[in-house]
Amino acid sequence: MSEIQSDQLLRRPSIIDQHLASLLQTVSIEVEAGAEILNDTILTKLTELLMSDKNAVRAAEILAEMAKSEDNRIVFVQKKVIPPLIRLLDTDDPEKIRQGCRALGNMCFESQYGRQTVLQEGGVEMLSKKLHQMKPSERTSEAENSLHYVICGSLHTISMDNEEVQKEGIRLDIIPILLHYLRHSTDPTVIRFCLNLICCYLDHGKEIVDQGISLNLVNIVSDILRNNKDDDDVREAVLDIFNNYNMLEEPLIQMQLYQAGVVSHLVDIINTSLNEADNIQRIASEILVVILAHDGIAQLVFEDEPLGLVNEALTWMCGHQEYLKGTGALIIGNLATSDLRCEGLLNNPAVLQTLFGTLSYEYSHDESMNKVKYAVLSAIKNLCISKKKSLILPYVDTIISYVFVEEPMLNFKALGCLRCMMKGQEDLATELSRRPEFITRLTELMDKYPYHSGMQNEIPRFLCNLIVIPSDTRNIPLLVTAGTVPILLQQTKAKHCPSLQVEGFIALQKAIPLLDDKCKQELLSVGALPCLEDALATDTNPNVRLLALEVLRQLSGLLSKDETLDRISEQLTKLSVDDKDLPAQRLATEIKEFHIFQ
Repeated sequence: MSEIQSDQLLRRPSIIDQHLASLLQTVSIEVEAGAEILNDTILTKLTELLMSDKNAVRAAEILAEMAKSEDNRIVFVQKKVIPPLIRLLDTDDPEKIRQGCRALGNMCFESQYGRQTVLQEGGVEMLSKKLHQMKPSERTSEAENSLHYVICGSLHTISMDNEEVQKEGIRLDIIPILLHYLRHSTDPTVIRFCLNLICCYLDHGKEIVDQGISLNLVNIVSDILRNNKDDDDVREAVLDIFNNYNMLEEPLIQMQLYQAGVVSHLVDIINTSLNEADNIQRIASEILVVILAHDGIAQLVFEDEPLGLVNEALTWMCGHQEYLKGTGALIIGNLATSDLRCEGLLNNPAVLQTLFGTLSYEYSHDESMNKVKYAVLSAIKNLCISKKKSLILPYVDTIISYVFVEEPMLNFKALGCLRCMMKGQEDLATELSRRPEFITRLTELMDKYPYHSGMQNEIPRFLCNLIVIPSDTRNIPLLVTAGTVPILLQQTKAKHCPSLQVEGFIALQKAIPLLDDKCKQELLSVGALPCLEDALATDTNPNVRLLALEVLRQLSGLLSKDETLDRISEQLTKLSVDDKDLPAQRLATEIKEFHIFQ
């Protein structure tokens, strides 16, 4: 249909119905035809028709079809088509509501411009009003159901990725309305549309908690999950709600999820989804792991014998679905975050056997293997904090082997496991300190992965523990070498965490008396004095400052005059007259008497 013909057709009232039908057929068949036909004359006429009784529905339907074209969407907003469409909704006529909602939804598809315009013109409030007026009941007809999901679908498109619209929806109490729909509607499509719309508003999880909506939301959605076990679309929509980060991060909601029986539902979903690539299973697994990150829930789940989640996790790790192996390991790891639960887990021989069996499994590809093994090593690390960590010692060679694989995420976790095991296990620390290849590997990893923050923090701490824990000091000269000295000094710079600085200075304090002058000079040449200068500053933790003074005294015989030493001398003078820290005052006064500071 040409542009001229379209203009003429809309200017002849006697046959306008026929020509509107023709225009609708044209734009319905081909989206681009709508863009080619549209001009100011047609748009003006269609906008006028929106306000007529007879042709408003057909005009709105044509605009809805034309709005499928991105170019048209921009024109419609600019030419102010949205306000009359919003006014069209203020009626009891179901067809006007249906086509008006379709047109508004299509105009806002992937268009923040359209969404903002609908908000500014009161469209969100109007749609909220329609939802209020048309609440479902036991006598709701199929036609009414179809209208419900058209309204919800339009509101969903308008609300997507638009914080202002979402906040307006929360202000207008749209979520309680949608919960009413979910409780009373039996139409799966309406339920799914309502769930999708609620998911939009969950970006504001805190507001939902503050308004007291969350408990009702969790209970209703949990019931829907239980009652729609065979409807994958509905189940996935429910899981999308539970998987919303801004909702799950709220401890109150996490607890409500457990109390509503959601953990049990998630386990059922995982066990009934047998396909390795099943998206529903994966989402359920992720949600389950996040819920168990809440310590209170982890304790409740651990004590819930009928749920038997530990056995479920072990079963998943023993199976052949690689994704579930990782889920099982993450669950054990989240449960192993208290001494009491760690002890209970280690009292079950199957836990360690299954974790280490999962490490030795032959995986289909490296990415899957590394993810699962990382989860397993994370769980083992948590168990290593337990007083019963000696039960893990028979597996220590397996853990050590992962320090030598060429995968930094596994190196990092293996070192964490070993460091936690060494505490209270002096023999292990002594054995590791005797292995030159192990110490060499630590320096290799530091050099090889300079941008791996986990590794850069773990290795200095590990090395300090190798020095401090063994009572046998004969291995210290093997540990403090040209390659490891910079690593030791790095631990003393962790000013953001004084406890880590303390570990670093205690290690230096223990090591320095056992080092020859060459090694001590190495310490000075790679920056020991600037580290000491920084540690003596007034904003330093008092324990760190005292340890730094002791290290300075140990090195004083090898010092030579330079600018850094001059600044340290000034700091000593200030500390020697500071009666707020008497131990540091006494030590600073003593060091100040050394010849090098005169």
